[in-house]
Amino acid sequence: MRMQLLIGLALLVLALPGRTQGTVSGTSQSARADQRAETMRHYGFDPASALESRVRETPATVLKMFEQTGRAAPTPHTLTEEEQRKLSAAFAALPPLHRRILSEHLRSVSFLDSMPNTALTSTVNPGEPYRVCDITIRAAILHQNVSEWLTEKERSCFSPDGSPLSVSIEAGKRDALIYVLLHEATHIVDFCQGMTTNQPSDNPPAGAVPGAFTRDVWSDRTLPAPPYRDPLREHVRFYAGGEALPIDQAEAVYQSLRRTPFVSLYGGSNCADDLAEYVAVYHWTRMLKQPFRIVIRKEGKTVFTYEPMKSDLVRSRIGQMKPFYEKERKEDISSERYGDRPFFIGDIV
Repeated sequence: MRMQLLIGLALLVLALPGRTQGTVSGTSQSARADQRAETMRHYGFDPASALESRVRETPATVLKMFEQTGRAAPTPHTLTEEEQRKLSAAFAALPPLHRRILSEHLRSVSFLDSMPNTALTSTVNPGEPYRVCDITIRAAILHQNVSEWLTEKERSCFSPDGSPLSVSIEAGKRDALIYVLLHEATHIVDFCQGMTTNQPSDNPPAGAVPGAFTRDVWSDRTLPAPPYRDPLREHVRFYAGGEALPIDQAEAVYQSLRRTPFVSLYGGSNCADDLAEYVAVYHWTRMLKQPFRIVIRKEGKTVFTYEPMKSDLVRSRIGQMKPFYEKERKEDISSERYGDRPFFIGDIV
């Protein structure tokens, strides 16, 4: 599941010029409404249509990107009736803000067989003032529950080498698709609402201010603030993209994670995935009433357990979740210009 090209492309959105937010005049609101209506007409989707009805073929730009990896190209997957029901349930489980933003910015969701990573969110119309997005998902997760999929992903960070130790993520038996869609949809919400950082750069221009969620947590898009850095954790595959660490180091890695506000190892890899993972785990545990714990076992006996949402450091950010559950509409900022090159908002390896 090594897909470093994808990860690099996924982070391009975070290196784009800064954005500012302020009072939106009536004229500006009208202009944005016109842009929204014109974009939706051009790209052929109705914001009133059900999200699960937006299953389409995978965009050619995404397929071309997979060709550049040198691997066998993934192939289109047609949903069965049962898989379609799972998708409907996953959309229904999203927070209110996610559903509202996706209704106006999600053009399509597609599924691929033999996709090397789990999911990818990409832009449709780079350079245009009102942005539209697509989500592409590996079809295999339609047949996995969340604990199976999260454990598979987490274990890719560690090499067992005959050790009696094993790492698992215990998150219940609900569909993995629900968690994956929570993560990917959060990237779109972040893009439209500006929740991470306005200028993730080593030398931001004067006036560039990080979002409330990332302030004092991230120094740059992939560099945590000094209190949350750790040389060992920086060698985890999610961060460095290299070889798996010996599983004997797993407990030390998770003890390091315990000293951060990150809700998962993957969330500590960059500020966009920090938010996407935090929202997913918060919603998973608080709203869907499911477990989420990291467990290390030795010959079947539990030797380490960590539940991130019980950590004071992790819980200190819960106040930032309020906007995701507000019923009142907030004006999004996706009409600001970020350049005209294609880019990918986020992905899960």
